[in-house]
Amino acid sequence: MADLPTIEAVLASVQQFVKDENFAAAEKVLSESVRRFPEDQDLRLAFGDFLMGLQRWQDAYDQYAAAIQAGPVPARVQFAAGTLANMAQRPELAAEHYRKAMEIDAGVVEYPMYLAAVQMKMNRLNEAKASLALAARIDESRADIWGMFAQVALNENKQVIAEQQIAKARALEPDEPAWVLMDARIRKRDGRPQEALDLISALSQTTIDQPETLELLSECYGMLGRPGEAASRYMDASERNPQNAELAFQAALWLERAGERGEAIAWAKRAAMLGSQPARKWLEANPGTGERP
Repeated sequence: MADLPTIEAVLASVQQFVKDENFAAAEKVLSESVRRFPEDQDLRLAFGDFLMGLQRWQDAYDQYAAAIQAGPVPARVQFAAGTLANMAQRPELAAEHYRKAMEIDAGVVEYPMYLAAVQMKMNRLNEAKASLALAARIDESRADIWGMFAQVALNENKQVIAEQQIAKARALEPDEPAWVLMDARIRKRDGRPQEALDLISALSQTTIDQPETLELLSECYGMLGRPGEAASRYMDASERNPQNAELAFQAALWLERAGERGEAIAWAKRAAMLGSQPARKWLEANPGTGERP
């Protein structure tokens, strides 16, 4: 292990370089320091944190892994290593680190929750449910636990269970848009699009204008045979976000479904002018639009 004055000097110089936005110099100091003192955990973790700030997830993980290999670490370091592995698209490694964090400290609710999230990513739904059950035993007042339970049930096509679980999340956080949207998604999946629309309509306009919300909204209108209303929603959102090409193109597609071909062409042209390649291809593929292939 490096002596304390050396570590302090390195970290102080790195801090100053970062403050001056001289990231290349900061990286050089850290890189040379870990080569000189490869077993020093503080230096490894500092280097990992620096690389994390640059969103270099794999490089940051490698430094955390080296720190862990050098000797015992607290649970929070295992947890951070798991999160870096997950960001680096290595969910198996992430799960391993989250499990180790749980072994070190079984009382932190985030550890089994994050483990459940990567298990869901790997489609290991039974394992995810077991992890969420552990999390609920630690703190059943966390709405996101029940939201995750609901998502697992939805992934399993168990709409009744999903609805029960999301009701628990909404009871704990009634104003959280994520739970309202998941509730709407569950009802749409269960063949109740009007109920889903009623839930979405109570949300703020900002939330409704989000792409995933508009997609859900339009799907519900489509199920009800009301494509014109879906088109209207996209047109309104596009007027509020005039530089968003995708909103304009979706308005065109729903206008076409509603039989409003002239308006559909106009909106597709608007989307194309904003840079939408799909809109350009749509115009080229549809005769009578005035666009050449």
